[in-house]
Amino acid sequence: MPRPDPDDPLEEIDLTFIRSRAPVGETGSAEELEVATQAQSTGWMMVLRIAAMAALYYPLSIGLTFYQKWFIKQYRLPLLVVTGHYFTKWFLAIFIRFLFECRRSRRVRLTARDQLRWLAPIGVCASLDIGLSNWALEYVTVSLYTMAKSSSIVFIVAFSLLLRLERWRASLGLEAALIAVGLFLFTFRSAQLDLNGLMLVELAAACTGVRWTVSQLVMQREDHGVRHPLDMVAHVQPWMVIPILPLVWMFEGSEISWESITKFHGVHDPWTVLLLILTGGTIAFAMELSEYLLLVNTSGITLSIFGIIKEVATLILAAVINGDRFSPVNIAGLSLCLAGMAIHSISAKRKQKKSYGVASSLAMSCLIARSLNLFSAQIRSSRGIRRHLVRCQLALMIYEDYSMKRPERSPIPIDGCVIYRSLRMNLFPLL
Repeated sequence: MPRPDPDDPLEEIDLTFIRSRAPVGETGSAEELEVATQAQSTGWMMVLRIAAMAALYYPLSIGLTFYQKWFIKQYRLPLLVVTGHYFTKWFLAIFIRFLFECRRSRRVRLTARDQLRWLAPIGVCASLDIGLSNWALEYVTVSLYTMAKSSSIVFIVAFSLLLRLERWRASLGLEAALIAVGLFLFTFRSAQLDLNGLMLVELAAACTGVRWTVSQLVMQREDHGVRHPLDMVAHVQPWMVIPILPLVWMFEGSEISWESITKFHGVHDPWTVLLLILTGGTIAFAMELSEYLLLVNTSGITLSIFGIIKEVATLILAAVINGDRFSPVNIAGLSLCLAGMAIHSISAKRKQKKSYGVASSLAMSCLIARSLNLFSAQIRSSRGIRRHLVRCQLALMIYEDYSMKRPERSPIPIDGCVIYRSLRMNLFPLL
């Protein structure tokens, strides 16, 4: 950073004077910058939004787990059921997108190259994740399944570091280690343990790590254009169908016949089977939308933490409904998982406060930019002012939302400072 110029009359700026004066005529438009005191209310609104998304996610996810466990016990073709769910979700996503396009503008379309690069890994891993999870429910109890699947946070942390979505910090390693050790203690010498089922769940957990980290990378980057959960489901489902079909043929092909497909409770009842598969697919579709909503507003690690909270509730329900047993070692493992979750919550809150401080600094630079005549020769020659303009430009680049229909008049809130994109256009000649 260049040193301050002592001869520069604009190097020292009274920020209090700028806040109180805030001249409008020098920049040509009152809409170029507005000062608002909405930072705290915006933060609370985000908390309420995430809480509402979690409230939608929990009953859907818990309900689908018990629904699938019940259905698979009666209908011994779990991979075929999952395939039916994929087609149901794909049809629902395409149909709802069609309705939106009839009333609004055309929704995002991705090229084959972008789909192969970004969406194919998500679809393949998601397909294996869901398929292996449903297959594992044949061998393990709901309690063991839900806790073993919680090891996905270890894989999510690893892939988040690999893809540079997260920076390494001691608290991140500690929370992952606590959860991993807790899961080991939960399954240690368990009378309910089935090794085949446990291996299937752990493979599914590894696929979960790849699935959510790459999904976060895609949905939180503006240049990819896939930020809406409905668009994500519509684009990913075809890639989920491709890897599940060979698995159905390999492991269930010899058992598939018209009689076995249409039999339920030992009775030929094709309409009941179809209705049950469509019901499960509809629940899975709604749950996947809620997952992507949480992901685009938080992160893969935070989504996994939400999943752990859900799994605690699932364990309690499983103990009540299915009579699953818990030893003192199991309870100790659960306690370690909860401790890791608490550390993550504290670390995320500290990180959020730090980001608010950066946003406040950027907003202050934008206040300075707002109070000056951006096209005067004196401003162009001032290195101190130019530094503030660069920071304001950076703020606009970080906080822009390209989905707005009128970008030149769409507000960008930065910690209480609302900026219009027309200001950014004025900054280009100076940078």
